[in-house]
Amino acid sequence: MFEITLFLCFIGAGTLAYVLVPLAIARTKEINERNAKNLALKIDVHLQGMNLQKAYRLQLLAPAAFGLAGFVLFHDARVLGVFVGIALGVIVPRLYVGKLIRGRRAKFNEQLMDALMIMSSSFRGGLSLIQAVEAVTEEMPEPIRQEFGIVLGENKMGVALDESLNRLYQRMPSPGLQQMITAILLARETGGNLPLIFSRIVTTIRERRKIEQNLQTLTVQGKIQAAVMTGLPVVFVFGVSATNRKFFDPMLHTPDGQKLVALCLVLWLVGALSILKISTFKDV
Repeated sequence: MFEITLFLCFIGAGTLAYVLVPLAIARTKEINERNAKNLALKIDVHLQGMNLQKAYRLQLLAPAAFGLAGFVLFHDARVLGVFVGIALGVIVPRLYVGKLIRGRRAKFNEQLMDALMIMSSSFRGGLSLIQAVEAVTEEMPEPIRQEFGIVLGENKMGVALDESLNRLYQRMPSPGLQQMITAILLARETGGNLPLIFSRIVTTIRERRKIEQNLQTLTVQGKIQAAVMTGLPVVFVFGVSATNRKFFDPMLHTPDGQKLVALCLVLWLVGALSILKISTFKDV
């Protein structure tokens, strides 16, 4: 009787695995494809030129490269190493793309004040709004030249100006740009002194930048703490390994030790990101 019960349990478990495993694989594939599509869409919207090519290469190669590295480094737990490597290969491209997008937006915001001054001078010279935007594309460097060039290109293709400006704000959100777009749209409908409004927006951006610099000065202590706490475990590992090369062998060459190392890496990363998140302010 016991043998029959065991056999039936085995058959039931096998049938359940036969049904669930393909569903889990299909679901995982669907999630990965959706995440890859969302990341690709985010890359297409926010990045241009060489940065776009780098992001695409990293997105395609990182999971395989990190998975192979995990397979090589985790001798006694290769399956775990592959999973950890693939997870890092998915996370690292997102972090890299986010860094590129933040850098491009920061550079755009730095150039926005000069662009507004050029547009204000163009309005005083009797030029129209489209001609003022063209003056910005002719005199300003990347990335603001490319972003305003996209607005001009969409306008020439028949896209409404307010829609093009809203798309620009979606790519490069900032309070200064929002004020500029609002002023332009209101002036087109109700009229107004755009040169004076733009001068006030420039003053607002300048004062806001001073406040942001003060905030960065006040949060530098937290950032230094994040750097020290993040680097301390690494320095400890290298320091101990330099004096005793076999000290970490139980952690590196046993399955339980490798699992603990993987857990330590995850907790180390979570702690570093948490400290950095606490010590940074969000621009709204």
